[in-house]
Amino acid sequence: MSEAKHDIIIPDIIPELERGPLWLRQKRRFSREAYNDAPIPPRGLHLWRYTDPAAFVVDRTTSSDTAYHDNYDVIEKVELHNLSEGHLSGLVSDFGGREIRFHGFDRLRDQGIVVTTLSEAVERYPGLVERYLYELVNAGVGKFEAMNGALWNDGIFIHVPDGEVIEKPIHLLREAGSSDSAQFPRALVVVGQNAQLTLIDEYGGGAAGNGSGGSYSNGAVEMFGLPDSRTRYVMLQRQSSVTTSYLTHRARIDRGANMLTIALSFGGAVTKQNFGVTLNGPGAESNMYGLLFGSGNQHFDNHTIHHHASGQTRSDIDFKVVLRDRAVSAYTGLIRIDRMAKSCEAYQENRNLLLNLGTRAETIPELEILNEDVMCSHGATIGPIDPMMVFYLQARGIRHQEAVRMIVSGFVSDTLRQVPRDLQERITGFVTQRLEHI
Repeated sequence: MSEAKHDIIIPDIIPELERGPLWLRQKRRFSREAYNDAPIPPRGLHLWRYTDPAAFVVDRTTSSDTAYHDNYDVIEKVELHNLSEGHLSGLVSDFGGREIRFHGFDRLRDQGIVVTTLSEAVERYPGLVERYLYELVNAGVGKFEAMNGALWNDGIFIHVPDGEVIEKPIHLLREAGSSDSAQFPRALVVVGQNAQLTLIDEYGGGAAGNGSGGSYSNGAVEMFGLPDSRTRYVMLQRQSSVTTSYLTHRARIDRGANMLTIALSFGGAVTKQNFGVTLNGPGAESNMYGLLFGSGNQHFDNHTIHHHASGQTRSDIDFKVVLRDRAVSAYTGLIRIDRMAKSCEAYQENRNLLLNLGTRAETIPELEILNEDVMCSHGATIGPIDPMMVFYLQARGIRHQEAVRMIVSGFVSDTLRQVPRDLQERITGFVTQRLEHI
């Protein structure tokens, strides 16, 4: 028997969301109806085994029109400096879809590259947006994807035409609001045939944690890599310690296309993230690297999926977790290979490092392989630091705390090497900060 519907529903779409062409209004209304009709996913049902789905239901009294964390402009200034130094091709500051600012895109516009709001893209590029928007992240994916589909105010649209190469990353800086706020960021990215893009998608801000209410963020990212394209997507989540965060990222890459996904998670109180890539043509290749560092009472729940819809495709996942204090992590990774997808290679690894008693990690590798002409492997480990490694370093005059830091640094170094240069120092700083009190 299914669980009863939750008593908090999305009311009729507010006037400011009833804009745009008929197809968009219909998509929003369908998403709203799907959210209202769908029950809360039952606890214990597959991907909700370790996280209470009720944590991601927004109270009807929550406002999405609010102030932002005091330090958002500090981070923006850092990235504007990186832009001026030539480390970035452009910077977008997104404040819950209420205000979106664009910096440094004149040169890219001269190349025919489009970086704009979704609302403007709907008017200027209607055929392109209608073709792809809601294609990968929609009400059919889940209840909370339907919530985003109904309530996003405005989003970011990026289109790289065929053959164009963006040498430096584009950085999206998405800020959550302060206490009792809700944001629904959304992005649509289309990378043309034989084109190249590196995208940094950073989620920050949130309530200050001074006893007032928390913040809520529900994001959706859809990415399309056309034949022979090259795409790098870096997600950084550094939201405040009283933020509840939900993010769904879905990509589809065609023949000969390559996608690198790097997921970096450090913030939030309760965080659930879903990363998925469909390999849709021969020669397509997807590689995912994840790094999660939890401390305090943080709760993380991550799911990855590589769907091999075509033969002669390759995928690899390497997801690392470091936990201290009483932090909790759950990871579920699925490799799905269709019946006619012959000659595929797929690999998956999840390693969890527990720095003290009181932490907890769960890992569930899954394989759904419908033919025998494949090469697949998966592995998972959970455990503390090897005491013999600590002993070896201490025997050479290194203090215990420093020995632990060195071991953890080595554990995460492979992932950090994949991060674009302008982010490496900041990411290393996040890791160092969490190791200070060991």
